[in-house]
Amino acid sequence: MINLNGTIRRRFYFPADPLTTLVYFSDLSRVTHLLPHINVVETYSSDKVRIRYQTVELGAYTINIFCDLDSTVDLENQQITIGPLVDCADVTPEVSLNATTGYGYYSSFAKLFAEDDGTGIDYHFQFQSQLLRPRGLRMMPKRVVDRIAQSISLGRVEEIAEGFMQNALDAFDEWYAMQPRDLVQRWLATREREPVEVTQGGRPENRLD
Repeated sequence: MINLNGTIRRRFYFPADPLTTLVYFSDLSRVTHLLPHINVVETYSSDKVRIRYQTVELGAYTINIFCDLDSTVDLENQQITIGPLVDCADVTPEVSLNATTGYGYYSSFAKLFAEDDGTGIDYHFQFQSQLLRPRGLRMMPKRVVDRIAQSISLGRVEEIAEGFMQNALDAFDEWYAMQPRDLVQRWLATREREPVEVTQGGRPENRLD
């Protein structure tokens, strides 16, 4: 087996107020498209999706890992938690000479807080999977494969976390420009919350009314 296990913690700055930032990151079916190396293969709802992590390692071995994700937004504490979605269709492990496919577990936790004119984000990200070893790697000692897997895990997790935040920053202005002026109030209304006065953090004003 190949054991993948990567964890990373980061703090980011996002150029919008905390509530707008929370709205932006709350739609799992949209923001998962911003994750490097990851494709959304099935959308169950706006906060429940199946993703596929796919990458080629060592220049020859294709890794495919499927994960089912469930997102929860804690408005009171300004937190977004993503964890495994239960009761989903099984993924049958498959292996060939230079490829392996299996199931994995992705989780992340984001805590938002006001910082300067925008939002600070404390971000924790973890990714785990056990995969069948491609036949092309079976002659390698297990300890060597494990070291390679751990190196891959840490490197890819960092790429995903850093790339996700950069992609989110790059996509934000266009997304925000298409939103109504009462974006936050509408979002809160869907959660049966009282409207609140929100400062939009100096973002573009050419939104839809």
